[in-house]
This record gives sequence, structure tokens and C-alpha cells, in this order.
Amino acid sequence: MLFPPRANERPLPAVTLWDVILLLVIFMVVAVVLASQIDRLAALFGPDLSLNGLLPLMLLQSLVPVLLVHLLIVKRRGITWADLGFRPADPAWYRLSLAAGLLCVPLVAGSRLLFEPLFGEDFENPQVALLSPEEFTWTGFLATLFVVAALAPLIEEILFRGLLFPLLRRWMRFLFAALISGLCFALLHQIVPLIPAFLIMGIVLAAAREYSGSLWPPMIIHGLFNALNVTTLYTVIALEGGGF
Repeated sequence: MLFPPRANERPLPAVTLWDVILLLVIFMVVAVVLASQIDRLAALFGPDLSLNGLLPLMLLQSLVPVLLVHLLIVKRRGITWADLGFRPADPAWYRLSLAAGLLCVPLVAGSRLLFEPLFGEDFENPQVALLSPEEFTWTGFLATLFVVAALAPLIEEILFRGLLFPLLRRWMRFLFAALISGLCFALLHQIVPLIPAFLIMGIVLAAAREYSGSLWPPMIIHGLFNALNVTTLYTVIALEGGGF
């Protein structure tokens, strides 16, 4: 079966818009505080291994939301992680998610080619600049891959497809909920020329959440997409530096 059956709708219980706003505000404050300590993180872990403190910073910024969701949503509202979407999906959804993750690479790349010229031809993705070390190391590659392709999708899917999207679905049709949650997802990355690309990605992820009834398919799509981009980046760095 190419397209598995749609999962039965399970509304998110007991969570309010104010819960999500409170969660995001606290997360942003914590993120700013952690970012101010990046020099200390670089000194603690070493500039080469940690990309001048960036990787431990991303690690901490990824773990904090999990703790906040557990305290402010799960424990406070008396719900389970399964209610947030951590429940099994039809096995066909996992196979479809792998295909969708691969498809998102040319889809997002095409969107970038279409919209980036509107912002100037000299645009460079700041995320690429941040994640690019001076030379290839397997330690740096594997650490970056873990943070970017595993932790980041976990946190972003909890926030946007586990909380915000189901909350919006209480009040509006799928397309509007997907557009709004996708736009919030795009704006979080704070890269204006890439907003259309991230919006498209957000809609795809919302569709996976909607029809599978689980967070696992969008996490697979998101993680595979990020993994392919990180692998491409480090492959280019390795080749430019003379090999792996």
C-alpha cells in the first residue's frame, strides 16, 4: 500500500494556547542565557570538538525544551507523551517518511533557488557558516550529525507538531493549521530568505503528523532531511581539505 490509512483523530487533551506561549517564552529566555555562555562552553569542551562552543550550546538548547515540556505540559496537565504524539504509526508510514525525507531535499532546494534571488545573489545560509569547521574530523561530523539530525528534529517536532499544530487543529481546518504552524516553524529559524523553504517543509511535516496520527513520521522526515544536509556539508569540507 503506497499511502497507508489515515489514523483516527486524537485531540490534544488539556493543553491551552497559553501553555504553548509560556513554554516558548521560557525556552527563548533560556536560549538567550545559554547563548551568552558560549565562550565558557568552548573553553570547557575545546574549540575544535565543540565548534567553538556551538555543539554543546545546541545540545543544551535541545535538552531544555524536553524538560520544560515534561514539567509544564506533561506533569502540570496530567497527560502522557503518547498524547503528544509519541505513539506507533502504521508501518507503511515509516517507509513513506523515508521517501518524503529524500523528496524534501530537492523540494526545499528548488524553493531556495526560486526565492533567494529576491534577497540578493550574495546570500549565504548562516546555519551553514556556523556548522562549518575549518577541517573535517569524524568526531566533529558525528557530533554535529547527532545534534542536528536527532536532537533538533526531536525538539522542533515536539513544539510545532506535538503541541502547536494539534492545538490549532481544534479551531481550524488542516490547511490553515499547517500554514500557521509551518510559518512559526520557519520564523523560528530567523533566516528571512529561507522562510518559504522552511514553510514548505513545515507543511509537509504537519501533513505527516495529521495523517499518521504520530510524531514519529515527521521526526523521521525532519531527521533524514537534516542528516543529508549535514553529510553533504561535511563531504564538501572533507574533499576541499584533501579527503576524509
